[in-house]
Amino acid sequence: MKYIILLFLSVTSFSFAQDLKDAEIETVSIKSKPKIATILKKLNKQLLKKTDTTSFVFDLRQINLKNSDTIINRTEEQILKITNFNNTFSKKNVIENKENWFSNFKEIFQNYSAEESPIGWLSGYPIRKNLTTAELDFFSHPRGYTYTRDWLENDELLVTFESKGFYKGSFIVDKNFNLLQLNYETQEPYPFFYTSEESIGKNHKFTSNWIYQREKVAMNFEIVKNKMVLKSLSIEEKLRDFTFKRFDEKGATFTDKNNFYTNIKLVNKNFLEE
Repeated sequence: MKYIILLFLSVTSFSFAQDLKDAEIETVSIKSKPKIATILKKLNKQLLKKTDTTSFVFDLRQINLKNSDTIINRTEEQILKITNFNNTFSKKNVIENKENWFSNFKEIFQNYSAEESPIGWLSGYPIRKNLTTAELDFFSHPRGYTYTRDWLENDELLVTFESKGFYKGSFIVDKNFNLLQLNYETQEPYPFFYTSEESIGKNHKFTSNWIYQREKVAMNFEIVKNKMVLKSLSIEEKLRDFTFKRFDEKGATFTDKNNFYTNIKLVNKNFLEE
């Protein structure tokens, strides 16, 4: 009987030890996630150093509304050359239209000088801001954001981010920390201010301020020979209570108030879906 008990204890101990060993093996097999600081640092390096600098032709679709009136509705091809994703790029139209949208836009805002006109904030700035990808707030100022990290297939990493009352979204990087996808949007409206550098007496030459009621952006990339290529960029913005004031020494001489809507889509023709 003594030998039977000892045998039972021996078998039981072996089984328990094997279970512990299996548990240890399973624990070791869990893939660790890099720290968010490491992800952002390596992603920043790729955005600056691993950009495909080929000139690509993009289909551009842009709609702008002033209050409820359409002021821009254009579809054209643009050549876009991106040297890096930190505001180093050039673009031009494949075919220049003599009756182009810019002339119409200037007529609509004929009471503004070129320096004062909202045209930049409605057309050029949304694209420039997002092609300066490395400097987007959640990439360059992580304090105030909460992040989550999850592994996907093919060693891709999904990161979500959120800052209370500001941006929320997600991005995906590959095993080399190249950016594959980015989506973000505002959670709540936030104010924006722009003033002239020049002053007249106690006043700025002009001031502009508005509320970003909505920002929603989607960017997609293709990796070609370990270089990032922009596949598409989609931007939607709503600027509420856009207020412009021009001043002289005595005070405001011109005031204009509007609401603006912008919808821009850029699609790389090399990656158009069939």
